[in-house]
Amino acid sequence: MPSPLHIGLFAEARYLSQNQPMGLHDALVARGHRVTLVDPQKSFYTMGDHAWLDSLDLIVGRGRSWGLLTLLGWAEARGVKTINTRGAISAVHNKSRMSVAFANADIPIPKTYFGTTAQLAANIPANEYPIILKPIFGDNSGGLQVALTPEEMAAIQWTEPIALAQRYFKTDGYDLKLYGMGDQVWGVRKESPFNPRDTNALSQAGLIELTPELQDLGRRCGKLFGLDLYGVDTIVTSEGVLVIEINDFPNYTGVPDGNERLADYIEQQVAS
Repeated sequence: MPSPLHIGLFAEARYLSQNQPMGLHDALVARGHRVTLVDPQKSFYTMGDHAWLDSLDLIVGRGRSWGLLTLLGWAEARGVKTINTRGAISAVHNKSRMSVAFANADIPIPKTYFGTTAQLAANIPANEYPIILKPIFGDNSGGLQVALTPEEMAAIQWTEPIALAQRYFKTDGYDLKLYGMGDQVWGVRKESPFNPRDTNALSQAGLIELTPELQDLGRRCGKLFGLDLYGVDTIVTSEGVLVIEINDFPNYTGVPDGNERLADYIEQQVAS
């Protein structure tokens, strides 16, 4: 067993009732490590006073607030390792930047457009509908809207100047989540919030065995943004498996022994 570590666990309050990061917190404490839990939005710091970093072996962050990103950047500048890094979290916060990166890396994604709703309505061919609209800085499926026709697109009251638009696919009622910790990738089928499954059929949700191709796809997505802990949302379509988006530090719902595996990974990263 490694010597006791001091881990900073920085998480926004909205996540403290979820599986993560508290599952990781409990697993680390059970191993005898010291864990300092911090809500970056309820903290006070003096610029130039770096004492809060003393003795920390590593900081794990969950969230996207300016407070969290500021503290991660501060720690990195002082040589403290962070998971995920400030840059990696920022890279997946902006969905338009994310989509550009996927396209440039030849990651399979649904056909994606970027522009004002008026321009989207005028330029997306009618045979590409339905189209799903996403806020550029959306989170947890918030603000999503589906347009069935160009006329519906033109009538949408979009509160942001620009939107990200993707072709909307009907599926069998399930999404495929690729959960990654470094090079380790797991696949979990989850019920889709936008494609209801046949409630008369037995549920097919749960852990699945991934093909080498899907494992490679998950790793490619994680490495593209420099993420250590990540979840890739995909759908299975007639055009193959398509990547919808990637998120930093997911809940790892359905991953066997997820808390312990996370604790293993954190220990390994401190030692590396």
